[in-house]
Amino acid sequence: MASQLLKSNLFEAAYKATAEGIKAKDFARSDPWVALIPRLATLCGASFEMTHAACLEELRKVSNERSLKAGSYGAFLLSASGLAADATTLPSSSQAARVAALELLYHTYFHTTKGQEAVWIVSVPTNYTTWPHLQMAGATVASILASLNAGGNERFSVTDRKHIATAAQTGLAWTLKALVVLDDLQAGSRAMTLLKYWFGNNSTTEVELTTLAEKLRAGLRKIANKLNGGTAVVTDFVPIRTSTDPKDSGARGSNAFVVASETQDVIYIEEGFFSQNAGNVFQNDGRHWARIMVHEMTHREAATVDKRYGWAGIAPSSGKISPADAMVNADNWAIFVADAAGAMTATDIARATNGV
Repeated sequence: MASQLLKSNLFEAAYKATAEGIKAKDFARSDPWVALIPRLATLCGASFEMTHAACLEELRKVSNERSLKAGSYGAFLLSASGLAADATTLPSSSQAARVAALELLYHTYFHTTKGQEAVWIVSVPTNYTTWPHLQMAGATVASILASLNAGGNERFSVTDRKHIATAAQTGLAWTLKALVVLDDLQAGSRAMTLLKYWFGNNSTTEVELTTLAEKLRAGLRKIANKLNGGTAVVTDFVPIRTSTDPKDSGARGSNAFVVASETQDVIYIEEGFFSQNAGNVFQNDGRHWARIMVHEMTHREAATVDKRYGWAGIAPSSGKISPADAMVNADNWAIFVADAAGAMTATDIARATNGV
């Protein structure tokens, strides 16, 4: 099986199909669709618009209330596109696209905490092997109905979503604290001490560290803006769920990944995110998840790469990574942020310094 890690399978493609589907004409003009569809269409701008997030809860509320009368959740969504649950004719491509758009939006959640962080979580049910718009394209009404009605088990549970949102919140808090530390670059300052520890060795000059500090500041400001700006999307890469391709299997088993070329701010959370490993730098789940969030955001906003991971030891003084590599390494950035924020114990620091 060929890899499904394709540009056409990115979330941005699923979002584009969803935005086009929800803005299409010919939705049912009956209650509740006549009032709800325009609100959902307004939600889907260039990216999700957080000022219109409330309509997602309204979609879930009316769907849950009216599904019994309609016969099932699937039958209710089909009705929005003028499709009867027992129809035997093949739906048109526009009808299938409209239903798929509603399905993805039904499983999209907006999480914010005291206005300090904002993240969208798209939790496509586990019965899907690709994005809804792809799974429903060319499918029969019976097949679409089956997909809709089998979707009770979302990829991320309520608890999972809470942990993801908390990771974003903690990651933002760490980032803001690190920026404060970086405001003081005088010789002997805490910033210079931490910069040298995580990015330098005895041969690294203060000029090199100061130059890096400016790059760090620029990247961390971007990360803070994304986590506080309501554009970050967290989901899983649905098309690789059942792929047997080795590349896809590797991505599926990772903590998370991003695709640098993707225009939207998307983090793909995979199977490794929620599993605790004895080799993790942070054995506390909350701090482990926050590190992953910051790590992945540095890839997106600062073009960092993966030269070496914290569990293998990433302090240049250990001799396991050079200062040049540390300065572009995502885990060095993430660990620096955590340490600058005061989030690391002596054990955490020792693990990240020398490996475990």
